[in-house]
Amino acid sequence: MEQIAENVFVETAYEGVNVGAIVTSQGVIAIDTPTYPRQARDWAVRLHTLTPRPILYVILTDYYGGRILNARWLNAPIIAHQVTADKLGSYDKRYPANLLDTLAARNPLRGRELSNGPVEKPAMSFSDNLHILKNSSNILLLSAPGPTSGNIWVYLPNKGILFAGDTVSIGHHPFLLEATSKQWLGTLQRLQAWGDDLHTIVPGRGTLCNQSAVQTVFAYITRMRECIKGHIFAGKSRESTAVYIPELLAMFPQNGPPTEWLQQQIKQSLDHIYDELQLGSNGAVR
Repeated sequence: MEQIAENVFVETAYEGVNVGAIVTSQGVIAIDTPTYPRQARDWAVRLHTLTPRPILYVILTDYYGGRILNARWLNAPIIAHQVTADKLGSYDKRYPANLLDTLAARNPLRGRELSNGPVEKPAMSFSDNLHILKNSSNILLLSAPGPTSGNIWVYLPNKGILFAGDTVSIGHHPFLLEATSKQWLGTLQRLQAWGDDLHTIVPGRGTLCNQSAVQTVFAYITRMRECIKGHIFAGKSRESTAVYIPELLAMFPQNGPPTEWLQQQIKQSLDHIYDELQLGSNGAVR
C-alpha cells in the first residue's frame, strides 16, 4: 500500500484493479475492491490497520465483475452511479455466471477462489455528481462515461488527486465491451483539458500517472474506431474484424492475462464498435 497524500492510500499490486482508501476522522472510504476473494479479504484487513474506525463506504467506479464481486468483504454501504445501481438491481440474488467465468479465464489459478455470493446493491446512487464532505475530507464523485455509461471519477480537490477508474488504464488494454466509444473519447478530452489543480491520476489499472498518459488510451480507442470505420465502408462483415487484433494487441504490453483471453476481449471490443458505428451509419447517433 502506497500513501500518495495525507490520509490517501493506493494499492496497485492486486491483479486486475487498483484500489484506494481515504481515511477520515469517522472512518475509511474505500474506492473499488480487488478482483479475487483472497486479495479482497487481504485489502479489508489492511484497511482496518489504517484506523480503528469502520469502513464507511465502498465507492464503485463501474459495474464490471472485477470490481463488484467482492464488495461484501469490506462490509460497508456501496455508493455508485445510477447506471451501476440499475445493473446490480437487475441481477437476481446471485451474480451472473458469465462474470465469474470471465475472471476465471483471465487467471485460472485465482479463479478457483471465486464463488457466486449474494449481490451487493448500492445504498446510495447518483446520476451526475455527488459531493461527500467528511470533516476535512472533500470528495467529489463525477459521472465520467467510459467502458460503461456508469463509470465515475473520484476527485479530491484539496489534494489534486483523481481516481479515474477504467476510463484510464496504464500498460493494460482498454476494453470496449459496453462502451460508447465516442462518449469515452469525450471523457478523455475532458480529462486532458483539466487545469493545473490536478496532479495525480490513479488509473483503474497500472501505475500512477498524470494527464499526459491519457493520450495513449485516446489513441487506442481512436485507432479502433478508424479500423472499424474503414471496415464498414469497405462492406466487410462483423465476423472478419479479427484482422485488426494483432495491431491492437501490440499497442499495449501483455501484462498477465493469457494471450488468448486478451484476443477474445479485443475481438469482442471490435465487434461492439462495429455495431456502434454500423448503427450510426444507419441514421442513429454514433
